[in-house]
Amino acid sequence: MTRVLYAEDDPQIAEIVGIYFGQHPGTELTVVSTGRRCLEAMAQGGFDLLLVDLMMPDLDGLQVLGELSARGDPTPVIMVSGHGHAELAVRALRAGAVDCIDKSSPDFRRIPEIALQTINRLRRRSKIARPAGPPLGTRVLYLDPDPRDREQVTRFITSSAPRLRVTSEAPAALERFLRHETTYDAVVLGPNFERTPLLDALRQIRSYHEEEIPVVVLAPPQTGETAIAALKLGARDYILQGPGCLSELVFSLNNALKTAATEHLALQLTDELAALNRSLADQVATRTRELEAEIAVRREAERRAAEQAARSQALSTRLLRVQEDERHALAHELHDQVGQLLTGLRFQLEAARAAPGGPALGEALAVTDDLLGTVRALTLQLRPRMLDDLGLKPALEWHVGNFRRQTGVTVELDLTLPEARLPRDLEITVYRVVQEALTNVARHSGATTANVTVTAGDATLHVEISDRGKGFDAAAALARRDSLGLAGLAERVQLAGGRFELVSRPGHGTRVHGEFDLSPAFVPESALAP
Repeated sequence: MTRVLYAEDDPQIAEIVGIYFGQHPGTELTVVSTGRRCLEAMAQGGFDLLLVDLMMPDLDGLQVLGELSARGDPTPVIMVSGHGHAELAVRALRAGAVDCIDKSSPDFRRIPEIALQTINRLRRRSKIARPAGPPLGTRVLYLDPDPRDREQVTRFITSSAPRLRVTSEAPAALERFLRHETTYDAVVLGPNFERTPLLDALRQIRSYHEEEIPVVVLAPPQTGETAIAALKLGARDYILQGPGCLSELVFSLNNALKTAATEHLALQLTDELAALNRSLADQVATRTRELEAEIAVRREAERRAAEQAARSQALSTRLLRVQEDERHALAHELHDQVGQLLTGLRFQLEAARAAPGGPALGEALAVTDDLLGTVRALTLQLRPRMLDDLGLKPALEWHVGNFRRQTGVTVELDLTLPEARLPRDLEITVYRVVQEALTNVARHSGATTANVTVTAGDATLHVEISDRGKGFDAAAALARRDSLGLAGLAERVQLAGGRFELVSRPGHGTRVHGEFDLSPAFVPESALAP
């Protein structure tokens, strides 16, 4: 609920304003008919805004505003003036009123909207801490050559603004203030200064005092040039002597002191913000150095990890090369040594079969034949001589034919290879991929047919083995890392510089695909060679 107090001595106008506010739910309007009742209600507190008629029978709006300012009451005040009161309205605004509404203007019918907009605007501003008014015991120096004026002004300010402690002195006291022998929060220059001494005093205050002290000039009616010069030299306000000027002086002093306090707070906050920014910059710089150090450590770790991965890949390549070399040596040994010995043994047994005891020798010959067949088969499995001697195409044709005879699985072989030999390491890799994939077909797929396709273009070689067997979850199988055959196939293709793909789903068969670049930049011919 928003509470508004309206001081108005005309009951008809008060009733009209009450009707206006009644059209705005959420607002409560309280009306009083005199200035003193207004001050009593404000002393009880609880109002968000005060509307004051500028002309009332006991206390006018300026006097009410002066009393509230002396109390340090922060409640915003809007003056309500009648026609012809423009000069008083200006004085009210200078004294601290936030707005002034003419009863004869169209804006008067919008008085609730103006009041609510003012309250909302000031509430938003109040989120930033501001001093509510001059603190108790604020010191004011009043300088004037005439002791009677000094006494009159001091008595008025003391009675109307008890928060202000006024010290009245002759102009000579200014020297002590400038030498910091005395301390004051504001200075008032009285109306009996001549023009030149007045401007000299303003110039000295601005030039010799480190802090910006608010200065208010109370002057007799003079030309505008003196007022302009005084304001240029740092005066916060320039008040002409006349009726009501002392009340205006109190308002002006309060506003000047509040403004100075706000500026001081702003400077203090600026300094604190600058110090905070410097601290934050130091923290950012420190954290940046820490992050740079962490990044350097991480990069070093990544470099070492890359070196370790390269060494691991080189070791894997070396192991495959050693494995192929061992297979080649073992096949050569079986063929050239064990095979020849078994062949010589068979010839001897054949010659001895005609001698007595022939049937027993016949059985020995049969065993020898079986052993020779086993050795030949083992030799071909380890490393078919034709792969080294004749190349990839004859070796695959022989292997597929042998696979058909051994397993009964029908294999469709499609070979499109160049006349020239492929790199030795690539031929070995492709042969092993076909060999291992067909072995998986025979062992696991349950399929009766399979397809083997090996094609080489100008820059790429593709090898693919597919079946229509029962299939499996390829992603899960590779994720488990428990299928050495699949992992070995993928690693062999990748070590040869190729790209491996495995596609399979339960009930939809399996497809193994390898792709190799034939460009010298991508085909490491020595990947498996010593």
